[in-house]
Amino acid sequence: MRLIIISNRLPVKVQTGEQGLEFKRSEGGLATGLGSLETSIEKHWIGWPGLFVEEEGEEEEITKELLKENFHPVFLTQDQIENFYEGYSNKVIWPLCHYFFGHIEYKSEYWAAYKKVNQLFAEAAKSIIEEDDIVWVQDYQLMLLPSMLRQNHEDISIGYFHHIPFPSYELFRVLPERAEILNGLIGADLIAFHTHDYMRHFISSAYRVLDLDFTLDEAQVGNRVVHVDTFPMGINYNLYHETILKPEVKEIATKLHKEFGNDKLILSVDRLDYSKGIVHRLNGFEQFIENNPEYREKVSLAMIVVPSRDSVDIYADLKTSIEQTISNINGKYATLNWTPVHYFYRSFPFEELIAMYHIADIGLVTPLRDGMNLVAKEYVATKQDNPGVLILSEMAGAAIELTEALIVNPNDTKAIENAIIQAIEMPEGEQLERIQQMQEVISRQTVSKWADDFFKELTFIKQQTSDLQDKQISHIDSEKIITQYKDAKKRLIILDYDGTLAPFRKKPQDAAPSDELIKLLRELASDDKNTVVISSGRDHQTLDKWLGDLPILFAAEHGAFFKEDGVWHENISFPQWNDEIIDIFQQITNRTPKSKIEIKKTAIVWHYRNTDAWLADLRVKQLINRLINPCSRLNLQVMRGNKIVEIKSPDFSKGTEAKRLMAKDNFDFVMAIGDDVTDDDMFHALPDDAITIKIGENSDYAKYNLAAQRLTLPFLRSLLE
Repeated sequence: MRLIIISNRLPVKVQTGEQGLEFKRSEGGLATGLGSLETSIEKHWIGWPGLFVEEEGEEEEITKELLKENFHPVFLTQDQIENFYEGYSNKVIWPLCHYFFGHIEYKSEYWAAYKKVNQLFAEAAKSIIEEDDIVWVQDYQLMLLPSMLRQNHEDISIGYFHHIPFPSYELFRVLPERAEILNGLIGADLIAFHTHDYMRHFISSAYRVLDLDFTLDEAQVGNRVVHVDTFPMGINYNLYHETILKPEVKEIATKLHKEFGNDKLILSVDRLDYSKGIVHRLNGFEQFIENNPEYREKVSLAMIVVPSRDSVDIYADLKTSIEQTISNINGKYATLNWTPVHYFYRSFPFEELIAMYHIADIGLVTPLRDGMNLVAKEYVATKQDNPGVLILSEMAGAAIELTEALIVNPNDTKAIENAIIQAIEMPEGEQLERIQQMQEVISRQTVSKWADDFFKELTFIKQQTSDLQDKQISHIDSEKIITQYKDAKKRLIILDYDGTLAPFRKKPQDAAPSDELIKLLRELASDDKNTVVISSGRDHQTLDKWLGDLPILFAAEHGAFFKEDGVWHENISFPQWNDEIIDIFQQITNRTPKSKIEIKKTAIVWHYRNTDAWLADLRVKQLINRLINPCSRLNLQVMRGNKIVEIKSPDFSKGTEAKRLMAKDNFDFVMAIGDDVTDDDMFHALPDDAITIKIGENSDYAKYNLAAQRLTLPFLRSLLE
């Protein structure tokens, strides 16, 4: 087993220098985290090497050199980078995920290039990936890749991590390619995000766009289970915490402290991007200066903006706006002895940045939207028993972990002003206590732990998937079951109806049996050795109308009624539905579009198959909470099934019906097939040597699994051939 990491860029940048090709390792968080994975397995990395190859023979030379580190380059043209990376990735996906809908720029060539480049990555991976490998795809540039990899390597384990926010469904739905993007992602076994909000938005979008049902954090896709989870990314804590202790870095810090004087120093560090809220932050700082003149000549803001894509119009305009705002502030408030805003439009060397973090009294980190924001964690990590206050945007993923920061709405300049005042006036003891509590968090949740946690979870899922696939009825299993069937003298075959013999329909009345199903049941029943039973939650009138002419047995409403020798029997005394319970169901139904009540003699069923998933989940909890007391008084059972909530007597179930059927004869072949949680009662009640088969989601109580309802009839047909 090997780990294959695939990202837009390799953790090395190839450049053309005076001496020819130069190879420089990346020190970024992703490269650091994945490089420090606590595993001894062999690692390979696939990605773009960072340059356009023009000279003959350079591709071969670069490939040969990179292979020494198990790096596998994907070479892209300048047009591909322009349309795939600068185009679809950063002019469509990036603004969409950061809630800047007005900045989205659609062009057909962007999407074409995005698909093409994802396919190039898939082709590069195809020649490298082996059967037992684990593949980890990184970020929004490669959202189509998991499914492309799955097509080439059906049985490999694939993980995907989304490093930026995932938008709510209401915004994601505007993307014309929304279904293709989601279908690309669900090729992965594990899809992960920084926060639960992003995870929730993804699940909501997958349900609404793909009609993909999640049970908690899992959804069954064919014979696989797709998992969704959160893994907050950290930093190399020890590196940031201990670098300031180096004499040369202490010297830089001392020098910088003298240059900034005795002013309280606020530090802001960002890459040039509209999502970072830089102008809003400047406006908040200006409002602070304007409204609190007593702090003039005592507080300064050091603003570091790292250049990024400033040749693109929207970024060039942002840079102009930032610089104009800084100029206005300094022009209005500066004195001979004081500059309100110190502006640096450049990246800082690592040691100098650490020194800046260390001497800053306040870290001002207020993005309008950010997947995580590691600057906030870096600022906190550099403190060595020296005070400091972090002001942090509630829109940054890091706000969930760094709860001891002063949390602000980045759009609220008054909130930024008030937070600056609170930070300045905060007692030193409180500052140290807050910093230490945040350091305790980020020193545990490091970038290496992030990578290790993800890898361990993906490895665990790989084993789970293997266990699930072991339950899938293979050719060998099928042959074994067929042999047992043919050798048996007395057979009991219990079959659920909806979701097992017939697919679920949006309208239950549309689930009438097909001619193929009726023919198959008739053939099964024509064998004198077979006792064929339809055991269903449906009412007995419907089952009798659809299938009553067949020479088979029936159990309706989970065994409340059963039919033998052409006669229906009542299995229990019927409960009396009082007005209180009916009213509860009716009120919930009235407030839940596309839901309905079904009142039977033995049960009341609330159906919500066609209801919005979020609303249905809320209403199910409300309904069950309201039913608990009256159902307890009346000795009624409340249970959840497949898109239903049902109340009935606890005296009967598919399990009690299975036991009743078993007692009728000495069967030497028993088989039960069902798809719902209610069928687990049946599986559990049958003897250990019974053949129990769950359709769709796996079951702890069934020996075998069939991935989809469409496989049921062919499987039953194989018994007769």
